[in-house]
Amino acid sequence: MSIKTKIATGIGILFALLLAVSTVAIVFINLLSSKTEMLLAANYNTIRYCSEMSNAIDEINTNPDAPGKFESNLKAQENNVTEPGENKATQQLRYYFEQIKNGSRDTAIFHKINKKIYDIYVLNQEALERKNANALHTAANAKLWLTVLTTILVLISFSLVINFPGYIANPVRMLTEGIKEIAQKNYEKRIFIDNKDEFGEMASAFNVMAKKLYEYEHSNISRILFEKKRVETIINQMEDAVIGLDANNKVLFINHKAEALFNLKALDVISKYAPDIALRNDLLRTVLQKNTKQQPLKIIAEGKESYFSVDYRTVYNEKVSIGEVLTLSDITSFKESDITKTNLLAAISHELKTPISLIKISVKNINDEKTGLLNNGQKTLVNTISENADRLMQITDELLNMTQK
Repeated sequence: MSIKTKIATGIGILFALLLAVSTVAIVFINLLSSKTEMLLAANYNTIRYCSEMSNAIDEINTNPDAPGKFESNLKAQENNVTEPGENKATQQLRYYFEQIKNGSRDTAIFHKINKKIYDIYVLNQEALERKNANALHTAANAKLWLTVLTTILVLISFSLVINFPGYIANPVRMLTEGIKEIAQKNYEKRIFIDNKDEFGEMASAFNVMAKKLYEYEHSNISRILFEKKRVETIINQMEDAVIGLDANNKVLFINHKAEALFNLKALDVISKYAPDIALRNDLLRTVLQKNTKQQPLKIIAEGKESYFSVDYRTVYNEKVSIGEVLTLSDITSFKESDITKTNLLAAISHELKTPISLIKISVKNINDEKTGLLNNGQKTLVNTISENADRLMQITDELLNMTQK
């Protein structure tokens, strides 16, 4: 029997008992109500009619309204006959009263009328006592049945309250303990539940899972995952920022350096579509645009200028692209060295232009023979000095042009 069936059965039994108690209560209440109504409506009214007729017959010679009062109560009694023998007595009472109405004032007639009134009164009094006893008997039976059914209901409910929570809670507790053991990688943990229901199936499924996990832990897949974990550890220890994308541009991995550089969290971006993330991340959007003209990439971080070179490597599997790896290498130190070198070359070039210019001016003055006449040998030396000065000036101009690019 399944747990659902057991719960439904238990609730069904309780519902049936509650329905039985309610039905018995309603039936007996209706019985008591009807008996009480009969007790009050019929017999009590007849006794009242008899009392009124008795008073009226006593006043019939002195009170002119007495005959009318007797007549109205007699008619009411004729319409309220309920007990055996009451109809005959009522008819005789009518017969005797008709004689009174016809003018007879015989004492025997009055005596007979009082006798019939008394007979009707006794019949209804005895009926009241009988019906009262019947009502009391019905009430006693109702009390007995309700007590029995209520006791059964309480016992079953008490049994369910005591046993049913344990029936549900104990397997759940065992499963919880088993899950905690599995979380601690104790894959030898087993749960033993003999129930032939969902809890038994759950225990069997748990044991199968634990067995599979044990086999998995000792399989080649486990070693492969260990190697994967090791590679991820190596990537996380790299000084370069690395982001891996699959063929659909979804983030496969991101190392710690990239998390800090892009101000992202791995848990928030793994398996997410990279262009969607880039909508809220300017640096990632710039990198994904693959604009090589912007290299090296200038980034302001912590109030300091940093420079990164961006490398895009497409990963292939049997000539089919399966993803891409983006690597940002910090080249700030190289950039700073390059700037220092450029500044140094610019300074040297500027410093060299002045003496070279002076040499060229001096050579020109000598060639113009402002300092005296030159022989052929001197002219040759002066021309050599002028040519080399021009060469130095050209080299200096080239160095300046290089620093300005």
